[in-house]
Amino acid sequence: MEKDIKDLKDCADFTSTQVDKQTTELTNAKAKIAKLTKTVNENEEGRKEMETKLLYLEAYSRRENIKFMNIAVDSTEEREDAEETLRSFLERDLGLLDARTVEIQRVHRSGKGKDGGPRPILACFLRYKDVQIMFSFGHRLKDTDYQMFRDYPVEIVKRRKEQMKTFKEARKNGIPAAFSQSQPDKLYIRGRLWPVGRELTV
Repeated sequence: MEKDIKDLKDCADFTSTQVDKQTTELTNAKAKIAKLTKTVNENEEGRKEMETKLLYLEAYSRRENIKFMNIAVDSTEEREDAEETLRSFLERDLGLLDARTVEIQRVHRSGKGKDGGPRPILACFLRYKDVQIMFSFGHRLKDTDYQMFRDYPVEIVKRRKEQMKTFKEARKNGIPAAFSQSQPDKLYIRGRLWPVGRELTV
């Protein structure tokens, strides 16, 4: 009888020790998982931050580029001279009087036309100052089918679209709003960074 009681006690002590050991191991495992999860999250945040920095660098490298939409193909020539077509547009439709003297590094048609229209013309100008002047004349295209866009990376365009409704609403109501030049996916309203998804109170 005493032996049986001793055996039961030893068994209980063994079970308690095993439970304590397993509890400690589980606690340590949870701590390791939490640490690994934190490291993974930090690495993911670092990766996203690096991707965004690379996007900004790419956007900067394209700062002298402009994409022109809906400029008809010059059918008078067997093979279109895209540069001549663009210069004629700048002079005739945009009203840039010195269009013939603007230095262009590269110009060609690229991508697909909208709704079956002519393919866009992508031009890389030599001086950023000329790009700024052309965009300052952009209002002259308001009631036409022509459009001009900065040649941003696809991901930047996607991010800007998410805030374009807010941007247009602010402008419509006379509220100062602009996208950052150095970080073109960042919208500033009244001089302050505007969070993505936040509604505008007029």
